[in-house]
Amino acid sequence: MCEVQKLLDELCQTFTKFKEMRRTEMINVLNQVRCCECGHKMRLQNARHLRGASLTIKLVLSCFSFLLLLALYMVYVARRYNHVRTYGSSACVSTFFYTYTDCDVFF
Repeated sequence: MCEVQKLLDELCQTFTKFKEMRRTEMINVLNQVRCCECGHKMRLQNARHLRGASLTIKLVLSCFSFLLLLALYMVYVARRYNHVRTYGSSACVSTFFYTYTDCDVFF
C-alpha cells in the first residue's frame, strides 16, 4: 500500500507541476498579446480631446471671420459715407470694383 500511495503522490506532484507550468506559460502568452480594448479606449480619449479642440478652433475661426467681415463692412460704410458726404446722395454709387473716382459727377 505504501508503494501505491507513493505512486499517487508522485502522479499528483507531476500533474500539479505541469498545471503550474501551463498556467505560467498562459500568463506569459497573455502578457505578450496586445490589449485591443486598451488601444480602443486610448483612441476614444484622443477623439474626444480632438473633438473638443476642433470645436474650439472652429469657434475661434468663425469669430475671426466675423470680425474680418465686420471690418470690411465698416470700411465700405465709411467709404460710402464719405462719398455721399462729398458728392451728395445723387452721386453715382461706389463699390469695391467701381470706385467713385471712375464715375463722372455733374453738378
